[in-house]
Amino acid sequence: MHFYRITDCNNVCCNNNSFISATLTKLLVSVLFFLSFQINATTSENQVEPQSTDYFLKQMRQSYSTLNYDLSYIQVYEGIIEPKRLSHGVLDGVEISYLSYLNGPPTEYVQRGKNVSFFEPDIEPYTLATKLLQGTVFQIVNQDLTRLQKSYDFVQAGKSRVAGRPAQVIRMSPKDADRYGYLLWLDRHTSLPLRIDTLDQHGQLVEQMMAISLRLYNEATPWIAELAAVELPAVVKINPSASHDDSQWRLDWVPKGFELVSSDRHSLPLTGDTVDYFMLSDGVSVISVYVEPDTGNQNTPEPVARKGATNLITINQKGKRITVVGDIPAETGLRIARAIAPELSPQTKGNLNGH
Repeated sequence: MHFYRITDCNNVCCNNNSFISATLTKLLVSVLFFLSFQINATTSENQVEPQSTDYFLKQMRQSYSTLNYDLSYIQVYEGIIEPKRLSHGVLDGVEISYLSYLNGPPTEYVQRGKNVSFFEPDIEPYTLATKLLQGTVFQIVNQDLTRLQKSYDFVQAGKSRVAGRPAQVIRMSPKDADRYGYLLWLDRHTSLPLRIDTLDQHGQLVEQMMAISLRLYNEATPWIAELAAVELPAVVKINPSASHDDSQWRLDWVPKGFELVSSDRHSLPLTGDTVDYFMLSDGVSVISVYVEPDTGNQNTPEPVARKGATNLITINQKGKRITVVGDIPAETGLRIARAIAPELSPQTKGNLNGH
């Protein structure tokens, strides 16, 4: 095998901007804890009208996980263009995906069955027990339509053409201003995503995924067969140091439609600091919230930093440092951070319940 760490990262100029240096620890832990928790979505068995919005969205999910294809695309945000390639196939009943960043230091992900292996610059390769690759694209294609309809309105917005293929355009409009909206261009033959625009509350483009080419195959390619046999890193087990019953903090406000997926107290892998951790999701966007001591020794980043659709919000409150990371508008993240409150004591809870 030769696809791991082809380039010596020490000889490549990495983009260590202020956002990345300020959020490395938070984003790493966010990825670890989100991807180690698989959101179970069920597919409805009800028949849907051919060519309806529901038809395209349900076919998108099925095609993504069952077809053999290579999808080359670019991710565009803030003037930056990141070319990527997604190879997918099913071999002997096992789903296999390979996602690679085509520019810069080698960054690669291998999904095989129920595990995803991570090969990233300056980090030892590791594997997590999850079927989900990281990113909005993969959240949308794995959506639970019934759940999303509680927070988004879906409507067909005409036909178009992307990467030389006819596409059906579907608008995914949020029912409130607490989350982004999306425009989906789905291949009319397979419903695979050819383009996804992430839009802010004012309809302005925040981030864009656009296909360059889509190739379909009747069977798994030799590359997928090679990935099926290669030895991958061992699965990392993430063990919280304590349940969140011992937490001293609580979320007093979360956006409508977002559910608390996970909460605990654990140590950050890179610093060893103990944090209270909350993870929220509406089925597309994932929000990670960290509450840790404000030691005053850390380099204080900008209160709000952004990379594409991802916002990072940091505030100091009552001796605590609160960080919110997610693909959500900055205003939503700030409101969540400011709503962190001390957990009520058992005695106080008892008094409230008694009245």
